[in-house]
Amino acid sequence: MNKSQIEGFLSQVIKKGKIVYGTNEVLEELRGSKAVIVSKSIKPNIRQKLYRDCKKNSIPIIEYDGSSIELGRALGKNFRVSVLSIKSTGGYDLKEILPEAKS
Repeated sequence: MNKSQIEGFLSQVIKKGKIVYGTNEVLEELRGSKAVIVSKSIKPNIRQKLYRDCKKNSIPIIEYDGSSIELGRALGKNFRVSVLSIKSTGGYDLKEILPEAKS
């Protein structure tokens, strides 16, 4: 799935679902996540910790092919978002973006 498809899915989930963004927040609330999305500009040590923790909890990781600035904009934010967790899809089908998931 390409960047624009992920952005389209996120715009739907933002309306009715629940997401958590920010490194500390995602790491604290990782359990119960449906998926985690990481930007290309996430720090390598944080990326490694997320991959390890997601693998341990069987949570798929989706690589967003854009910077943290672009991911923030996709969420309608005026700040960087390096990582986000989808806690609830609000009824939308997560399979739309799961082909990109790496666990």
